[in-house]
Amino acid sequence: MNESIGACPVCGGEMLVTEYGCTRCSVRLRGEFKRCDICSLPKDLLHFVRVFLGCGGNIKEAERVLGLSYPTVKSRLARVNQMLSLGEFSRYMETNERIELLRQFQEGRLSLDEVLKRL
Repeated sequence: MNESIGACPVCGGEMLVTEYGCTRCSVRLRGEFKRCDICSLPKDLLHFVRVFLGCGGNIKEAERVLGLSYPTVKSRLARVNQMLSLGEFSRYMETNERIELLRQFQEGRLSLDEVLKRL
C-alpha cells in the first residue's frame, strides 16, 4: 500500500483523494474528498505529532525521544498549531467558540457589547 501524498509533487498544490476502496468487500467510492488536516501535515511534522502524542503531550519526554531542544519542540508545536489553524479544525473550533459566547449571552453572563467585541 502506498503512503498518502500531502502536496502535489509537481506544483505543491493541495492533493485530493478521488477514490476510497474497501479491502474486505471491494466497494469503491469515487469523488473528491479533502484529506484531514492532520493527515495533510508534512511528513516531518506528522512524525513529530505522533511522537509528541505518544509521549502524552509531555514536552520534556518529546525532547528526550526526538533528541531535540526545548525551543525546537516548542517551535514545532507552534508550526503544527499554525498549520492546523488554517484548516477545517480551526473553523470547527471557531464555531464552537461562537456557540459558547451565545450561550453565555443567553445565560446573562456576557453583555451584547462583550459578545460583539469577541466575535
